[in-house]
Amino acid sequence: MKKNVIITGIQGFLGNRLKEMLCVNFNVFGIARNESINSEVPIFSSSKLDAINVEPDYLIICHAAVSSGNVKQDSDILYETNVKLTEQLVSKFNTSKIIYISTASIFYGNRVIINEKSLNSPSNSYSISKFWAEKIVLNTNRATILRLSSLFGIGMSDNTIIPNYINQALSNNVIEVWGEGKRKQNYTHVDDVCRYIIKSIEAFELVKGKVLLAVDTEEYSNIALAKIISEETNSEIEYKNEDNAISLIYNNEETRRLLNWNPISDFKQEIKNYIKWKQKQF
Repeated sequence: MKKNVIITGIQGFLGNRLKEMLCVNFNVFGIARNESINSEVPIFSSSKLDAINVEPDYLIICHAAVSSGNVKQDSDILYETNVKLTEQLVSKFNTSKIIYISTASIFYGNRVIINEKSLNSPSNSYSISKFWAEKIVLNTNRATILRLSSLFGIGMSDNTIIPNYINQALSNNVIEVWGEGKRKQNYTHVDDVCRYIIKSIEAFELVKGKVLLAVDTEEYSNIALAKIISEETNSEIEYKNEDNAISLIYNNEETRRLLNWNPISDFKQEIKNYIKWKQKQF
């Protein structure tokens, strides 16, 4: 018999793709702002939790009010969405196993390699709200945390560096790179993140109570990213201003060992796939 899974934030970038991948082996339900049906998946309203009569075996919490890139949310919205709603979900589904999708920005980024045991030091309202929510779900003793870095893929939000560079290339044939482009970031394809989640379901008793680092195995500099896009779009690269942001380097060997996970997606090919998808919109 198929087990029941509820995905919160199911209409978001990650939630929607996760729905597609889980529907094969699970009975999938969703929670979003408004009630609807999406590809035969019932979606409940987050404002009417008491009306939900499904008992999920697994609750996957993907919803989030995000404050990053050029999208800023005030502290009240971050609290209501990331903390209060999470608390309500945990209380409502009080027997479900929980997989909480969080952020690697909670770790202290101090120019050293970040791993699962690195110090926590959330430094902005967004990462603080996610850290509070982590505490809520871990206190249930039936949850695991997956901290993500930069998620990418077709359908991603336009407020981060990959779509920013590609939009510049397709609009103006020029990519503006700040500083020398040496800053490195970790990009994880949405399908690989979904595989992290599926692996966490399969190995739940092994990872219960743990904070895992669900990132890729390699970082790319801004200039390396720009060169991939430049080659694919025949665009020029221009260097502008300075970039004082630090590189973020990760080592998630422990997470990969626990989940028997390795990346499947190829970064360069997925950037090319995204460019082709974007070109259809121009």
